[in-house]
Amino acid sequence: MGKQKMFALLASVFAVCMTAGCSIGIGTQPRVTPSSSSQTNPLQGDDSPIPAGLEDFYRQKAAWTGCSETDFKNYQCAKVKVPLDYEKPQGDTIELQLARRAASGKRLGSLFINPGGPGGSGVNLLKNSQETFSRAVFSAFDVVGFDPRGVGRSHPLECTTDAQKDESLAESINLATVAGRERSVAQMKEFAEQCRAKNGDFAKYLDTRSAARDLDIMRAVLGDKKLSYLGYSYGSFLGTTYAQLFPKNVGRLVLDGVLDGSYSYGQVSLAQAKGFEDAFANFASWCVSEGKECPWASKQAGLKRLKQFFLDADASPIESGDRARPVNGALALGAVVGMLYYENLYPALLENLKSAFNGDGAPLLKVSDLFNERGTDGKYRNNSQDAFIAINGADYPVQGDKKEWDARGDQIINSFPIMGSSMAYGEYALQAWPWPSKASRQRIMVEGAQPILLVGNTNDPATPFAMAQSVHQQLDGSRLVKWKSYSHTAYGMGSDCVQQAVDNYLVGGKLPDSDIICED
Repeated sequence: MGKQKMFALLASVFAVCMTAGCSIGIGTQPRVTPSSSSQTNPLQGDDSPIPAGLEDFYRQKAAWTGCSETDFKNYQCAKVKVPLDYEKPQGDTIELQLARRAASGKRLGSLFINPGGPGGSGVNLLKNSQETFSRAVFSAFDVVGFDPRGVGRSHPLECTTDAQKDESLAESINLATVAGRERSVAQMKEFAEQCRAKNGDFAKYLDTRSAARDLDIMRAVLGDKKLSYLGYSYGSFLGTTYAQLFPKNVGRLVLDGVLDGSYSYGQVSLAQAKGFEDAFANFASWCVSEGKECPWASKQAGLKRLKQFFLDADASPIESGDRARPVNGALALGAVVGMLYYENLYPALLENLKSAFNGDGAPLLKVSDLFNERGTDGKYRNNSQDAFIAINGADYPVQGDKKEWDARGDQIINSFPIMGSSMAYGEYALQAWPWPSKASRQRIMVEGAQPILLVGNTNDPATPFAMAQSVHQQLDGSRLVKWKSYSHTAYGMGSDCVQQAVDNYLVGGKLPDSDIICED
């Protein structure tokens, strides 16, 4: 889930949290003010050599002006031109959208931010970041949100209509069946045909390696000798990709909710299926321990009830107040999984489920719409669904054979009763993507970069902690901040310990002497 979508969900459940007495974990400020003296990871240095053929891109000037969007009055906006195809830099170009909030104190440079996804808008993240980023960060940096290529305001990939997005989100596909797998392949082919009809071959240029090269151009255009960067979830993969391509340009990189770039598509599916199945179990246990009229008496009873609920919703969709959009199993599962990203949403999730159990699906449909940024007018506010599929298609090559896919698919189905049928056998659909990925899923090889700070939650459902541990081992000199939590990502989510460690690194340039365990 992109960080900006999390804000929408938090806003939607704030009233429920107020009555339930929960903390939503935003708006905290650091208990210490980090030093502005850089003891490690200096941000100054010699100018980096410009890659051959890209001189005009690196030397362009950003024309900052007031942003045209009404809710960006206190920000400045600019566009930066980059090559569509880095193998043909003299060919077609595209423009990337940037927005910044100028440093309020002694300026250290620019801090680029990415909310994840893939397909999340960094411009939107900037708009919402005042509630999560500390005052120290906003004092020291021009915080810069950018929409990666193909995303949001940066030459967006547009494949599906609003009606087609509605149809896709509400389509239940049981991947445990041959018919379900065949439908997933057909669905991918249909989507690809729509992309080609509207965008030509643009989708094949949306790989993360190209996005990382874009990021280095943006760094240079904004006048930063070294890159300071905060990337959440998928944004961590963008960060490690950058470090591999431009190790000498690494300044201060914080990678929160770490995605391991060495994982294949199938390995990511397996890890996430387990992560969310564990999150369901944690929620079911929490409900029992809270004793707030929990609809089940034990964790196992809760898991059984939830699985049956999604099956029943498919068989008999729940009324939502919108006759054209009753809540079926697919919509219900999407909404519930979205709220499982953050433990602070458990009280609201329980209330929404109780409503659905009683025949009112409106709260879950509202959460689904907020998560997918669908307005009450039926229009989607971004292209994140389309971009998500295309960027993954560009990043994940088809690996293994059908024997391996089936073995892993069977494992997912049999091991994870709730999540398995929607997350297994993904390689079949990936194989149907018509622009084969040129990427290589391999261990990180970074030489000569300054130390990087990693942040991982012990029970993160979307980017399981094993990924953070693995990347930590791959990155020489890195430090890992571990937060004991079932939430996805940590910075700005209520842990003073995490916030202090990140702020000390970003603002003070101080890498922890050793790994840190945060229990608050």
